[in-house]
Amino acid sequence: MRYTIFYATLLVLSEMGASVPLALGELPGCRYDAPTRTLTVALSGADRFRYAFNKGGAINGIFDLALAPTQNLIGPSFQGESTDRVMQWTYWNGRYKVPNNTVGDKDRRANATMEGSFADAATCDVVATPLSGTNRKLRFVSRLRHWFYANLDTHGTPDFLTTSDYEVLDDGSLRLTRRVTRQPWKLTQIYEDRWTGAAWVTTLQAETTMVCEHYGSGSQTSYFEGWSPFLRSALPMQKHGLGTFSGDGYRFWKPQALGGWAMAYGKDQAVAIVFGKAEHGDTAYKLQVSFNKLDLPKANLNILMPAVETSWPDDKTLTQVLILVPGAPADVERRANSLADSVPVPTISDANVSQ
Repeated sequence: MRYTIFYATLLVLSEMGASVPLALGELPGCRYDAPTRTLTVALSGADRFRYAFNKGGAINGIFDLALAPTQNLIGPSFQGESTDRVMQWTYWNGRYKVPNNTVGDKDRRANATMEGSFADAATCDVVATPLSGTNRKLRFVSRLRHWFYANLDTHGTPDFLTTSDYEVLDDGSLRLTRRVTRQPWKLTQIYEDRWTGAAWVTTLQAETTMVCEHYGSGSQTSYFEGWSPFLRSALPMQKHGLGTFSGDGYRFWKPQALGGWAMAYGKDQAVAIVFGKAEHGDTAYKLQVSFNKLDLPKANLNILMPAVETSWPDDKTLTQVLILVPGAPADVERRANSLADSVPVPTISDANVSQ
């Protein structure tokens, strides 16, 4: 399948639910600078937030210009690469494992990540990028044709098209509508796990095509994860809309049990991710929303991971909406609460972008 996309790189001004008090009739001011891929948001006439983007449209910088103008709240890269320590999607399918992997942490599972491969071994292709301007909407389109470990491309390359539509809300928060179309992923010389109804059976396949079927919560048999790494020294703690977390790691909390949002925060600053309160989507695709997190002190990362577990047929598009809310902790909580009901459940559909 070839991609034919007609799009406008900058969309018209729109208005969406105000969540902080501004002067009557006042809207945030927005300046996007294409050469540096930075978006500056002014509230009440003063620059307040700055968002920076990677080439494929993932966020690699969040700055609160009023509280700490030089402090990037996104965690630092592992070894200077551009493809890992950014806010992006990553797809896992644990039913398919290569015989051997000599790179990185040596994970053998099928894994693709929005911006490209570990250590910049192979990056995504830019399909469309915004022009400089003052509009409140930006669109990035990218295409990924590599495993997260690019040395595993020899087993058959993935093919994902990502459209990232960003919109600045009236409070300066950033709403992301992410559409990802997954093309057939043909694989060679790979171990495939198949469920017989009673047990998993593993077979080395000379050739096969990935089947992205979700078998159960936490199974990672078809798992689309929002990778959101925050700077732990600035945002060392985590909480959610209904209180504090009881544990760490891949716990697969339900979104309604968290009040529809979670945040990393410190004494003065915070960033929340609003993922909504709905857990289940289209039952035909076994779609359900999950949330997990990681606290990695040695890596100076505090990671929030809203995720979608779903069966995902070839040539179908997964759409997920997230809202990023930076600011002072108490204000972030208030704004996140006001936005939680506005985030729809993810969907699986045919089209990647509206024409």
